[in-house]
Amino acid sequence: MKNRALQLVLLSVALLCGADVRAQDMEDGEAPRRIRTAAEMPKVAMSADRFVEVVAADVPGDPVGFRLPILQFTTRLLREVERVYKLSMPRGRPGLVIHALEGKTNDVRVIARALRRDGAALTRVWLPSPGYSDLEQLRFSIVKAYFHAWIDRNRPADADGPAAPVPDWMVQGALRALNGEQVDADKHAVLDLWSTAAMPYFPRLCEKLQTGTERDAVFAGYIVSWMREKKIFRRMLEDFAAGRAFDGARLAFDLTGETDPEQQDKASDERLVRLTRSVLSPGRATPWDIKVFASRLLLYPSEFDKNIGANGPSCTFRE
Repeated sequence: MKNRALQLVLLSVALLCGADVRAQDMEDGEAPRRIRTAAEMPKVAMSADRFVEVVAADVPGDPVGFRLPILQFTTRLLREVERVYKLSMPRGRPGLVIHALEGKTNDVRVIARALRRDGAALTRVWLPSPGYSDLEQLRFSIVKAYFHAWIDRNRPADADGPAAPVPDWMVQGALRALNGEQVDADKHAVLDLWSTAAMPYFPRLCEKLQTGTERDAVFAGYIVSWMREKKIFRRMLEDFAAGRAFDGARLAFDLTGETDPEQQDKASDERLVRLTRSVLSPGRATPWDIKVFASRLLLYPSEFDKNIGANGPSCTFRE
């Protein structure tokens, strides 16, 4: 009985204290905190291979919400990356967790953090306002997270040092090289630069690759598409997994097969010459195609189709 009485006293005190706190909150002009309902609590959607998790609360009035569309978008993109670059890795544990927040603002940021959990590589991505997120930045973060996990899960057994990070330009280039039309556009852009003597010295270009817009993005896409043709993209990821950092001189050698920088630049020019003779976009004539075609038209002598006279021994076509 005494224990029962003591429990009742303690319960009464707790209730009175809670009432005093709520009263104080109301006196200070602050609304009391509302406990979230089960529908408002974040829930997890997971891909079939357990590599991708999307964490988001239900959207009022929308039975689908953000979880399923983001999960489908992410898994489709990663399947395409694996198909194009011939990649695969062990699954069974998360490597990418995307947090879709409440979206009460039009914040377009995509915040990504690479870390380790239980000894394995993991990337967390936060979308403050999923309906307004920068789509290209989201695609970039997803693919970079995949490469981060791939390198970690394909580490050689005898590797003793840390893995090397994948360069951001390589992620941007890999995304551009997924799209055949974008690959052709990048090649045309490089040909335009080359035809006006604006193409950088090739060994230096390989050393200075970086992410960006316009020229930087074009160079990243062009180089990665060339890496794909030479079938060295996966091998470079394997180098990162073994702890070997990116080396521009090694890239120039792998692409051209030459060790001398002058010969590397010559090999790059020869590749571009071959591209001028290729049909990059069948059924469509780009401004570059028209310029090349016009440059190859035969030029007749200046006196052609003129009457015979002192200026030269020529005659009209009818004559």
